[in-house]
Amino acid sequence: MIMAVCLSMLTVTGCGGGSSNGSGNAADTMAPGENGINYEPYGKYEKPVEFTIGRHTNHINNLPEGDTIENNLATRYVESKVNVKAKVAWETDDMKQKLSLSMTTGDLPDVMLVDRELFNQLVDNDLIADLTEIYEKTASEGVKEFYGSYGDLLLDQVKVDGKIMGLPMTNIGNQHQLLWVRKDWVDKVGAELPKTLDDVWNLARTFMEKDASGTGKTGGFVMDQNAMNFSPVFAAYDAFPTQWIKNAEGQVVYGSVQPEMKEALQDLSDRYKEGLIDKQFVIRSNEEKEALVINGQVGMLFNPWWIGYTNYKDSIKQTPEAKWVAVSAPVDDNGKFKTIRQDPVGGGIVVVKKSYPHPEAIMKSVNVTTDFLYSLTEDAVQYKLDHPDELLTDNSRWNNDPTQIPMQVDYDDVLKRYYEDIIKADEAGDESIIQEDRIVSLRAYQEFKEKGNEVDVNTYGEYLSRIEGQREANNPNLEVILAGFYGTTETMKLKWTNLKKMEEETILKIIMGEAPISEFDKFVETWHRTGGDEILAEINA
Repeated sequence: MIMAVCLSMLTVTGCGGGSSNGSGNAADTMAPGENGINYEPYGKYEKPVEFTIGRHTNHINNLPEGDTIENNLATRYVESKVNVKAKVAWETDDMKQKLSLSMTTGDLPDVMLVDRELFNQLVDNDLIADLTEIYEKTASEGVKEFYGSYGDLLLDQVKVDGKIMGLPMTNIGNQHQLLWVRKDWVDKVGAELPKTLDDVWNLARTFMEKDASGTGKTGGFVMDQNAMNFSPVFAAYDAFPTQWIKNAEGQVVYGSVQPEMKEALQDLSDRYKEGLIDKQFVIRSNEEKEALVINGQVGMLFNPWWIGYTNYKDSIKQTPEAKWVAVSAPVDDNGKFKTIRQDPVGGGIVVVKKSYPHPEAIMKSVNVTTDFLYSLTEDAVQYKLDHPDELLTDNSRWNNDPTQIPMQVDYDDVLKRYYEDIIKADEAGDESIIQEDRIVSLRAYQEFKEKGNEVDVNTYGEYLSRIEGQREANNPNLEVILAGFYGTTETMKLKWTNLKKMEEETILKIIMGEAPISEFDKFVETWHRTGGDEILAEINA
C-alpha cells in the first residue's frame, strides 16, 4: 500500500532537456537509420509500431467512460507524438508466477516490468535485449537527466558486463522515517521539540504523564510489527537493521547482526516495558494503529514525508486543533540524523524481449509518457488543456498506472526541488513559474496559511506532505549512508526466508521482554552458521 501511495503521488521537476526535445518539432515521418532503427528520441514512425506488454492488474477505475488501459488520454498522446501503440498481452496479480510460466513456454510479451530476481533470470537465459545503444541514442535528455541525478548508483543496478539490460523505475532519495509530533501537545505540556534520543523518550513520557490528549488514555509510540519504522532509534546507536552496509575495512556486512544492535534493542525493550511503546503493537491491525493517532490518543510516531497521503491526515477531522510537525530526531552524539540510502530501483525494471524488432520504440514511449505525466513540455500541457473531458474522473494527478508502460522516473533529489519550487512561487506570488502539476501543492500551502486546519482534509494532507514533510526530509543534519548491496545472491534465494523469519522473531521477542538480551548473541551465531556467512561471501566476491 505504501509503495502504491508513493508511486501514485510522487512528481518531478521540469528540465531544460526534456522541454527542448519534447516540443513536438521532430519530423512527422522518420526515415530508418543505417541499421533500420529510428533512434531519434521524438521521431514519429510513418506506420504504427506496436508492442505487447505483460502488466500487473490495474485495480484503479478512474478512467472516463469508454477509455481503457490500452486507449486513454495518456496512451493517445504517445500515439499522436511517435505513432507507438501498446497492446496488453495479459494482466496478473502474480507477475513472478506468470513470467516464470511464460519463460518456460517461451511465450514472452515484448515488454515486461520485473523485479531483480526475474531480471537476473531473464539475463541468465539470454531472453532480453541489450539496451545500451538504445538508451544512449534514444533516451530523451529529460530521462537522462533524471537517471543522471543518481550518479552511477541507479544504472549500475541494471548493467551486466557493462551493458544496460533494462530501464529501472526510480526510488527517490530521502524517504526515510521522520519523527512526527503533535506540536500543540508540546506547547500544552510546556516542553520543546526533541533532538536527542533522551529528548524523544522524555517527551513521550511527559505526554503520557500529563495526559496531553485529555482523554485519560494518552498512549506512547505505535510501532510496526517488524519494528523497522523505528529505524531512527536504531540509527542513533549506529545500528542499521535489515541493511547491507560496509564496515571500516570496506567489506559488506549485515546490519542486523552487528554489535551496535544489542544496545538499541535493550533500549527499546526498556521503553516497551515502561509503556512508551504501545504494548499491543504486535496484535494491532494497521487500521487500529491509525485509529490511535486519528482519534487523538497518540501524539508521536515515525513515518516518511508522505504521511499526508495516508489516513493519518484524518486526525484534523477528530481533533481540529491538532498541529503536526516533522522533526529529524533523534540525532546521534555528533548531531547527525542518519539513514541508509534505500534501493534506488523502485517498483521494478522495464525489460524488452530480445527478439522484439523495435526496442527504440519502447524508449520513445517512455520519453513521451514522462513528458505527459509531469507536464514537462508546453505541448504536453496544451494536450491536456485541449482534452479536458478525457482526464481522470476523480480529478487526481495522472499517475503511471494507465500509461503504455507503467513506470516512473524521477530525480533523486526531487523532494528538495519540489519544496523549493513551491516556496519560490509562493514568495513571488506567481504560480506560472513552476510546473503545472505542482500548482495543486502550491495552492494547498497558500490555503492552509490562510485557513489553517479549517481546510478540507485532502488539502491538509497535501500541505502536510509537500511542505512540512518535504522540508524536513532535507534537514541539513541529515547524513545519508550508501548501502553496500541491494541485490539477491544464490544462497539468499534458498535461505533468506528462514533467516528473515528468525531475525524478526528474535527482535520482537527481545523488545517485548519475551527473551533476554543475551538471545541476540545466539541469533547472531545461528545467522552466520545457517547461511549468513555464505551470503556474505557471495556478496563480497
